[in-house]
Amino acid sequence: MANTVLNAQSVEIYAGHKRVGIDLMWFKNFKNPKNETTPFLFFSRNRANTDYQNSPTAFGSTNAVSYNFKNGLGIVGVASLLNAGFTPKVGIQYYQQKGNFMFFGWLVTDVKKENNVDLFGLFRYQPAINPQWKGFFQAEVFPVYNPKNQFWSLTQRFRLGAKYHAWAGGAMLDFNQSGKSTLTHTQNVGAFIRYDF
Repeated sequence: MANTVLNAQSVEIYAGHKRVGIDLMWFKNFKNPKNETTPFLFFSRNRANTDYQNSPTAFGSTNAVSYNFKNGLGIVGVASLLNAGFTPKVGIQYYQQKGNFMFFGWLVTDVKKENNVDLFGLFRYQPAINPQWKGFFQAEVFPVYNPKNQFWSLTQRFRLGAKYHAWAGGAMLDFNQSGKSTLTHTQNVGAFIRYDF
């Protein structure tokens, strides 16, 4: 059901051929004074990475509070803090979990003058192999469009591996395309390890 209680925290460390980084993610439903789960959800994600030439570290912190209906839809307010500064955003969110499949995502826009439009989707599939082992497949899509400058930033992240109890690891592939009519392409290919609390 879409109103499944969401309570997870994970830390991922990854190393690719161009960049190395860390990714901390946390989902948690708020509870009322009677310790009952409410429709309010807190989402937090903090990422930092750097290259192997001692360039400045790229940092991003995303924190969001949403009100979620039983069908999985919700309204969300997002606070995004990047190297370039703080940006508040508002929009709609969707969460669905059925068995080994989970989807979490939103469509938000800046409340600043630029009005960037962000579409974020996180797909995860963890099929059981035996009582101790699962497959681990995760895909993220994160297109951002700036209508004022007609500029696109398209990010895709893939994780493919296995999970043993709370530990998962395997191959990672991160891609980005950015620009207007002609897009510049970058990629980072390597390995990841993560732990779910």
